[in-house]
Amino acid sequence: MKSRTLSACAVAVLALTAAACGSDDDDATPPSTTTATSATQAPATEAPATEAPVTESPATEPPETEPPDTEPPATEPASTDTSGGGDASPVKVAFITKFQVEFFTAMDDAAKAYAEENEGIDIEYFSCQSPSDVDCQIAQIEDAVVKGFDAMVITPMGNDVIPALDAAADSGVKIVLVDNALPDFKKATAVAATDNVVGGQKAGEYLKSILKEGDTIGLMEGVRGVPALDARIQGVKDALEGTGVNVIIGGAETKCDSAQGATVAEDLLTREPNLTAIYSACDDPAIAAAKVAKDQGKSVMVVGYDGLPTAAQAIIDGDMKATIAQFPGRMAELGVEAAVNAVRGNPVESFIDTGTELVTSDNADQFLQFQ
Repeated sequence: MKSRTLSACAVAVLALTAAACGSDDDDATPPSTTTATSATQAPATEAPATEAPVTESPATEPPETEPPDTEPPATEPASTDTSGGGDASPVKVAFITKFQVEFFTAMDDAAKAYAEENEGIDIEYFSCQSPSDVDCQIAQIEDAVVKGFDAMVITPMGNDVIPALDAAADSGVKIVLVDNALPDFKKATAVAATDNVVGGQKAGEYLKSILKEGDTIGLMEGVRGVPALDARIQGVKDALEGTGVNVIIGGAETKCDSAQGATVAEDLLTREPNLTAIYSACDDPAIAAAKVAKDQGKSVMVVGYDGLPTAAQAIIDGDMKATIAQFPGRMAELGVEAAVNAVRGNPVESFIDTGTELVTSDNADQFLQFQ
Protein backbone atom coordinates (compact mmCIF):
# COMPACT_ATOMS: atom_id res chain seq x y z
CA MET A 1 0.00 0.00 0.00
CA LYS A 2 2.84 2.40 0.82
CA SER A 3 4.35 2.08 -2.68
CA ARG A 4 1.03 2.78 -4.34
CA THR A 5 0.60 5.95 -2.29
CA LEU A 6 4.07 7.14 -3.26
CA SER A 7 3.40 6.39 -6.95
CA ALA A 8 0.20 8.41 -6.91
CA CYS A 9 2.10 11.24 -5.30
CA ALA A 10 4.70 11.10 -8.03
CA VAL A 11 2.06 11.39 -10.71
CA ALA A 12 0.58 14.45 -9.03
CA VAL A 13 3.95 16.12 -8.66
CA LEU A 14 4.77 15.30 -12.26
CA ALA A 15 1.58 16.92 -13.51
CA LEU A 16 2.21 20.06 -11.47
CA THR A 17 5.81 20.25 -12.66
CA ALA A 18 4.76 19.95 -16.31
CA ALA A 19 2.22 22.74 -15.88
CA ALA A 20 4.85 24.98 -14.30
CA CYS A 21 7.23 24.49 -17.23
CA GLY A 22 5.13 26.67 -19.52
CA SER A 23 7.09 29.55 -21.10
CA ASP A 24 7.28 31.61 -24.26
CA ASP A 25 8.54 28.49 -26.02
CA ASP A 26 5.62 26.23 -25.03
CA ASP A 27 4.34 25.93 -28.60
CA ALA A 28 7.77 24.97 -29.87
CA THR A 29 8.37 22.20 -27.32
CA PRO A 30 6.99 18.72 -28.09
CA PRO A 31 4.81 17.30 -25.29
CA SER A 32 7.15 14.36 -24.80
CA THR A 33 10.10 16.68 -24.17
CA THR A 34 8.20 18.51 -21.43
CA THR A 35 7.09 15.24 -19.85
CA ALA A 36 10.58 13.80 -19.89
CA THR A 37 12.04 16.89 -18.25
CA SER A 38 9.40 16.84 -15.54
CA ALA A 39 9.85 13.15 -14.86
CA THR A 40 13.50 13.53 -14.11
CA GLN A 41 12.67 16.11 -11.46
CA ALA A 42 10.02 14.05 -9.66
CA PRO A 43 12.32 11.88 -7.54
CA ALA A 44 13.96 14.99 -6.08
CA THR A 45 10.61 16.41 -4.99
CA GLU A 46 8.99 13.22 -3.73
CA ALA A 47 11.21 12.74 -0.64
CA PRO A 48 9.71 15.67 1.31
CA ALA A 49 6.22 14.46 0.39
CA THR A 50 6.67 10.97 1.88
CA GLU A 51 5.37 10.01 5.28
CA ALA A 52 7.40 12.00 7.78
CA PRO A 53 10.91 10.67 8.36
CA VAL A 54 10.85 7.35 6.55
CA THR A 55 13.35 5.51 8.70
CA GLU A 56 12.00 2.04 8.18
CA SER A 57 14.18 -0.30 6.13
CA PRO A 58 15.70 2.20 3.68
CA ALA A 59 16.79 -0.57 1.32
CA THR A 60 13.54 -2.52 1.41
CA GLU A 61 10.14 -1.55 0.06
CA PRO A 62 10.62 1.95 -1.52
CA PRO A 63 13.72 1.08 -3.63
CA GLU A 64 12.05 -2.12 -4.90
CA THR A 65 8.69 -0.58 -5.79
CA GLU A 66 9.61 2.97 -6.97
CA PRO A 67 11.64 2.12 -10.11
CA PRO A 68 8.64 0.63 -11.99
CA ASP A 69 6.74 3.92 -11.39
CA THR A 70 9.62 6.16 -12.59
CA GLU A 71 11.15 4.01 -15.35
CA PRO A 72 8.65 4.71 -18.20
CA PRO A 73 9.10 8.53 -18.12
CA ALA A 74 12.89 8.04 -18.06
CA THR A 75 12.78 6.46 -21.52
CA GLU A 76 11.01 9.45 -23.12
CA PRO A 77 14.08 11.62 -23.91
CA ALA A 78 14.54 9.44 -27.00
CA SER A 79 11.73 11.48 -28.57
CA THR A 80 13.95 14.59 -28.52
CA ASP A 81 16.28 13.11 -31.14
CA THR A 82 16.33 15.06 -34.43
CA SER A 83 14.83 12.06 -36.18
CA GLY A 84 11.58 12.58 -34.27
CA GLY A 85 9.87 9.36 -33.25
CA GLY A 86 7.79 8.53 -30.20
CA ASP A 87 4.72 10.69 -29.74
CA ALA A 88 6.55 13.97 -30.39
CA SER A 89 4.59 16.51 -32.43
CA PRO A 90 6.15 17.27 -35.83
CA VAL A 91 8.43 20.29 -35.80
CA LYS A 92 7.10 22.86 -38.30
CA VAL A 93 9.94 24.56 -40.18
CA ALA A 94 9.67 27.48 -42.61
CA PHE A 95 12.56 27.12 -45.10
CA ILE A 96 13.10 30.53 -46.70
CA THR A 97 15.65 31.07 -49.50
CA LYS A 98 16.31 34.31 -51.36
CA PHE A 99 15.24 33.28 -54.86
CA GLN A 100 15.12 30.26 -57.13
CA VAL A 101 18.54 29.81 -58.65
CA GLU A 102 20.57 26.61 -58.75
CA PHE A 103 22.34 27.24 -55.45
CA PHE A 104 19.13 27.70 -53.48
CA THR A 105 17.18 24.94 -55.22
CA ALA A 106 20.03 22.63 -54.15
CA MET A 107 19.34 23.77 -50.59
CA ASP A 108 15.64 23.00 -50.98
CA ASP A 109 16.42 19.53 -52.33
CA ALA A 110 18.79 18.76 -49.45
CA ALA A 111 16.25 19.95 -46.86
CA LYS A 112 13.57 17.77 -48.44
CA ALA A 113 15.87 14.75 -48.40
CA TYR A 114 16.74 15.39 -44.76
CA ALA A 115 13.07 15.64 -43.78
CA GLU A 116 12.29 12.38 -45.60
CA GLU A 117 15.08 10.58 -43.75
CA ASN A 118 14.14 11.95 -40.31
CA GLU A 119 10.66 11.61 -38.88
CA GLY A 120 8.81 14.39 -37.14
CA ILE A 121 9.83 17.28 -39.43
CA ASP A 122 7.29 19.24 -41.46
CA ILE A 123 8.92 21.77 -43.84
CA GLU A 124 7.27 24.42 -46.01
CA TYR A 125 9.37 26.24 -48.64
CA PHE A 126 9.40 29.95 -49.52
CA SER A 127 11.41 32.08 -51.97
CA CYS A 128 11.18 35.39 -53.84
CA GLN A 129 11.75 36.48 -57.44
CA SER A 130 15.07 38.24 -56.85
CA PRO A 131 17.81 38.34 -54.19
CA SER A 132 17.01 41.95 -53.35
CA ASP A 133 13.20 41.81 -52.97
CA VAL A 134 13.34 42.65 -49.29
CA ASP A 135 9.62 43.38 -49.00
CA CYS A 136 8.87 39.88 -50.29
CA GLN A 137 11.11 38.23 -47.71
CA ILE A 138 9.77 40.35 -44.87
CA ALA A 139 6.24 39.29 -45.82
CA GLN A 140 7.32 35.63 -45.80
CA ILE A 141 8.90 35.97 -42.35
CA GLU A 142 5.72 37.56 -40.99
CA ASP A 143 3.58 34.90 -42.69
CA ALA A 144 5.62 32.14 -41.05
CA VAL A 145 4.87 33.63 -37.63
CA VAL A 146 1.15 33.90 -38.39
CA LYS A 147 1.07 30.28 -39.57
CA GLY A 148 2.59 29.09 -36.30
CA PHE A 149 5.90 27.66 -37.48
CA ASP A 150 8.17 26.45 -34.69
CA ALA A 151 11.38 27.37 -36.48
CA MET A 152 12.66 29.30 -39.46
CA VAL A 153 15.69 28.37 -41.57
CA ILE A 154 16.45 31.39 -43.73
CA THR A 155 18.98 32.87 -46.14
CA PRO A 156 18.46 36.52 -45.17
CA MET A 157 18.61 39.29 -47.78
CA GLY A 158 20.30 41.79 -45.47
CA ASN A 159 19.85 44.03 -42.48
CA ASP A 160 16.48 45.30 -43.68
CA VAL A 161 14.85 42.02 -42.63
CA ILE A 162 16.18 42.19 -39.05
CA PRO A 163 13.10 43.90 -37.52
CA ALA A 164 10.88 41.13 -38.91
CA LEU A 165 13.30 38.46 -37.64
CA ASP A 166 13.40 40.13 -34.21
CA ALA A 167 9.60 40.02 -34.03
CA ALA A 168 9.59 36.37 -35.07
CA ALA A 169 12.17 35.45 -32.43
CA ASP A 170 10.22 37.38 -29.80
CA SER A 171 7.13 35.34 -30.66
CA GLY A 172 9.05 32.13 -29.88
CA VAL A 173 10.16 31.07 -33.36
CA LYS A 174 13.68 29.58 -33.44
CA ILE A 175 15.69 31.38 -36.13
CA VAL A 176 18.57 29.63 -37.93
CA LEU A 177 20.43 31.65 -40.56
CA VAL A 178 21.97 29.71 -43.44
CA ASP A 179 24.34 30.81 -46.23
CA ASN A 180 25.03 34.19 -44.65
CA ALA A 181 25.00 35.64 -41.17
CA LEU A 182 23.63 38.98 -39.99
CA PRO A 183 26.00 40.29 -37.29
CA ASP A 184 23.45 42.93 -36.23
CA PHE A 185 20.77 40.29 -35.62
CA LYS A 186 21.33 39.20 -32.03
CA LYS A 187 18.49 36.71 -31.62
CA ALA A 188 19.60 33.96 -34.00
CA THR A 189 19.53 30.47 -32.55
CA ALA A 190 22.38 29.42 -34.86
CA VAL A 191 24.15 30.19 -38.13
CA ALA A 192 24.97 27.36 -40.55
CA ALA A 193 27.12 28.89 -43.24
CA THR A 194 30.40 29.17 -45.05
CA ASP A 195 33.09 31.06 -43.20
CA ASN A 196 33.29 33.67 -45.96
CA VAL A 197 36.28 35.38 -44.38
CA VAL A 198 38.21 32.14 -44.81
CA GLY A 199 36.72 31.64 -48.29
CA GLY A 200 37.70 35.15 -49.35
CA GLN A 201 41.21 34.54 -48.09
CA LYS A 202 41.42 31.32 -50.10
CA ALA A 203 40.36 33.20 -53.23
CA GLY A 204 42.89 35.93 -52.48
CA GLU A 205 45.75 33.53 -51.93
CA TYR A 206 44.96 31.72 -55.16
CA LEU A 207 44.83 34.97 -57.16
CA LYS A 208 48.04 36.10 -55.52
CA SER A 209 49.68 32.90 -56.75
CA ILE A 210 48.65 33.38 -60.41
CA LEU A 211 48.97 37.17 -60.77
CA LYS A 212 52.18 39.16 -60.97
CA GLU A 213 53.24 42.76 -60.46
CA GLY A 214 51.71 45.02 -63.10
CA ASP A 215 48.68 42.81 -63.73
CA THR A 216 45.21 44.32 -63.33
CA ILE A 217 42.20 42.60 -61.78
CA GLY A 218 38.62 43.79 -61.73
CA LEU A 219 36.50 42.91 -58.70
CA MET A 220 32.75 42.38 -59.15
CA GLU A 221 30.81 42.85 -55.93
CA GLY A 222 27.63 41.00 -55.07
CA VAL A 223 25.31 43.00 -52.81
CA ARG A 224 27.12 45.67 -50.82
CA GLY A 225 26.40 45.57 -47.12
CA VAL A 226 25.79 41.80 -47.01
CA PRO A 227 28.65 40.64 -44.76
CA ALA A 228 29.09 37.27 -46.49
CA LEU A 229 29.52 38.89 -49.90
CA ASP A 230 31.65 41.75 -48.61
CA ALA A 231 34.02 39.27 -46.93
CA ARG A 232 34.61 37.49 -50.23
CA ILE A 233 35.82 40.74 -51.81
CA GLN A 234 37.78 41.91 -48.78
CA GLY A 235 39.76 38.67 -48.65
CA VAL A 236 41.05 39.26 -52.18
CA LYS A 237 41.86 42.92 -51.49
CA ASP A 238 43.84 41.97 -48.40
CA ALA A 239 45.80 39.22 -50.18
CA LEU A 240 46.78 41.44 -53.12
CA GLU A 241 47.77 44.45 -51.06
CA GLY A 242 51.43 45.29 -51.62
CA THR A 243 51.87 42.81 -54.49
CA GLY A 244 51.97 45.40 -57.25
CA VAL A 245 48.75 44.04 -58.78
CA ASN A 246 46.35 46.82 -59.78
CA VAL A 247 42.89 46.34 -58.27
CA ILE A 248 39.81 48.08 -59.69
CA ILE A 249 36.22 47.75 -58.56
CA GLY A 250 33.27 47.23 -60.91
CA GLY A 251 31.03 50.28 -61.02
CA ALA A 252 27.80 48.55 -60.01
CA GLU A 253 26.75 45.62 -57.86
CA THR A 254 26.07 42.38 -59.71
CA LYS A 255 23.51 41.31 -57.09
CA CYS A 256 24.75 37.81 -57.97
CA ASP A 257 22.74 38.02 -61.19
CA SER A 258 24.04 36.89 -64.61
CA ALA A 259 22.63 39.80 -66.61
CA GLN A 260 23.95 42.40 -64.20
CA GLY A 261 27.24 40.54 -64.07
CA ALA A 262 27.58 40.84 -67.84
CA THR A 263 26.94 44.59 -67.60
CA VAL A 264 29.59 45.05 -64.89
CA ALA A 265 32.09 42.95 -66.86
CA GLU A 266 31.52 45.05 -69.99
CA ASP A 267 32.14 48.17 -67.91
CA LEU A 268 35.39 46.76 -66.51
CA LEU A 269 36.66 45.70 -69.94
CA THR A 270 35.81 49.12 -71.35
CA ARG A 271 37.64 50.93 -68.56
CA GLU A 272 40.60 48.54 -68.65
CA PRO A 273 40.96 46.96 -72.13
CA ASN A 274 44.01 44.96 -71.03
CA LEU A 275 42.39 43.49 -67.95
CA THR A 276 44.29 40.44 -66.72
CA ALA A 277 41.68 38.89 -64.44
CA ILE A 278 38.16 39.25 -63.09
CA TYR A 279 37.03 38.03 -59.69
CA SER A 280 33.35 37.86 -58.78
CA ALA A 281 31.80 37.39 -55.35
CA CYS A 282 29.28 35.02 -56.99
CA ASP A 283 29.54 32.41 -59.74
CA ASP A 284 26.65 33.45 -62.00
CA PRO A 285 28.18 36.88 -62.75
CA ALA A 286 31.60 35.22 -63.14
CA ILE A 287 30.24 32.85 -65.78
CA ALA A 288 28.64 35.83 -67.55
CA ALA A 289 31.92 37.78 -67.37
CA ALA A 290 33.81 34.87 -68.93
CA LYS A 291 31.36 34.86 -71.83
CA VAL A 292 31.67 38.63 -72.32
CA ALA A 293 35.48 38.39 -72.41
CA LYS A 294 35.33 35.45 -74.81
CA ASP A 295 32.88 37.26 -77.10
CA GLN A 296 35.29 40.22 -77.19
CA GLY A 297 38.16 37.91 -78.05
CA LYS A 298 40.03 38.71 -74.85
CA SER A 299 41.97 36.29 -72.69
CA VAL A 300 40.94 37.06 -69.12
CA MET A 301 41.35 34.80 -66.10
CA VAL A 302 37.98 34.60 -64.35
CA VAL A 303 37.57 33.38 -60.79
CA GLY A 304 34.21 33.06 -59.07
CA TYR A 305 32.76 32.05 -55.72
CA ASP A 306 29.99 29.52 -54.97
CA GLY A 307 31.07 26.29 -56.63
CA LEU A 308 28.10 26.05 -58.99
CA PRO A 309 28.11 22.96 -61.23
CA THR A 310 27.91 25.32 -64.20
CA ALA A 311 31.07 27.04 -62.96
CA ALA A 312 32.79 23.68 -62.61
CA GLN A 313 31.86 22.94 -66.23
CA ALA A 314 33.15 26.37 -67.32
CA ILE A 315 36.46 25.53 -65.62
CA ILE A 316 36.62 22.18 -67.44
CA ASP A 317 35.85 23.98 -70.71
CA GLY A 318 38.64 26.49 -70.06
CA ASP A 319 36.31 29.52 -69.82
CA MET A 320 36.92 30.07 -66.10
CA LYS A 321 40.07 29.65 -64.07
CA ALA A 322 38.69 28.70 -60.66
CA THR A 323 35.94 29.12 -58.10
CA ILE A 324 35.59 28.77 -54.34
CA ALA A 325 33.06 26.05 -53.60
CA GLN A 326 30.48 26.22 -50.86
CA PHE A 327 28.29 23.33 -49.81
CA PRO A 328 24.62 24.36 -49.98
CA GLY A 329 23.36 20.85 -49.31
CA ARG A 330 25.38 20.71 -46.12
CA MET A 331 24.08 24.15 -45.10
CA ALA A 332 20.48 23.03 -45.53
CA GLU A 333 20.89 19.75 -43.67
CA LEU A 334 22.80 21.25 -40.76
CA GLY A 335 20.48 24.27 -40.65
CA VAL A 336 17.34 22.14 -40.41
CA GLU A 337 19.02 19.86 -37.88
CA ALA A 338 19.95 22.85 -35.71
CA ALA A 339 16.41 24.25 -35.93
CA VAL A 340 14.81 20.96 -34.91
CA ASN A 341 17.28 20.47 -32.07
CA ALA A 342 16.57 23.97 -30.80
CA VAL A 343 12.80 23.40 -30.83
CA ARG A 344 13.25 20.09 -28.99
CA GLY A 345 15.51 21.61 -26.37
CA ASN A 346 18.73 19.95 -27.50
CA PRO A 347 22.10 21.76 -27.53
CA VAL A 348 22.89 23.78 -30.67
CA GLU A 349 26.20 25.38 -31.71
CA SER A 350 25.91 29.10 -32.40
CA PHE A 351 28.05 28.91 -35.57
CA ILE A 352 28.24 25.83 -37.78
CA ASP A 353 31.01 26.16 -40.39
CA THR A 354 29.97 24.28 -43.54
CA GLY A 355 33.37 24.63 -45.25
CA THR A 356 34.91 25.87 -48.52
CA GLU A 357 37.17 24.36 -51.17
CA LEU A 358 39.17 25.78 -54.08
CA VAL A 359 37.98 24.33 -57.39
CA THR A 360 40.36 24.32 -60.37
CA SER A 361 40.85 22.13 -63.42
CA ASP A 362 42.43 19.57 -61.09
CA ASN A 363 39.19 18.77 -59.25
CA ALA A 364 36.36 20.47 -61.18
CA ASP A 365 34.90 17.11 -62.22
CA GLN A 366 34.08 16.45 -58.56
CA PHE A 367 31.86 19.56 -58.45
CA LEU A 368 29.57 18.95 -61.38
CA GLN A 369 26.88 18.33 -58.77
CA PHE A 370 26.28 20.23 -55.56
CA GLN A 371 27.53 18.70 -52.35
